[in-house]
Amino acid sequence: MGAPGGKINRPRTELKKKLFKRRRVLNRERRLRHRVVGAVIDQGLITRHHLKKRASSARANITLSGKKRRKLLQQIWLAQKEKAAMEV
Repeated sequence: MGAPGGKINRPRTELKKKLFKRRRVLNRERRLRHRVVGAVIDQGLITRHHLKKRASSARANITLSGKKRRKLLQQIWLAQKEKAAMEV
């Protein structure tokens, strides 16, 4: 096993801190570089999960399928209908 007084509660070294910071900075730069620009189809319907997928992968296909599009439209329509019924 490990030596007594091992590394469980030992504070991070300066080198380790720099490595963590470097990875964080590089990831941020990569995200900014890979940001996808372009029109989003079905802008009012698309969920934030789809947009997140688009941000992480430039080649991700984020068009909504016909089934999901219909389901989302129906969900919105039913919510509006219910809201209108509550107001009356």
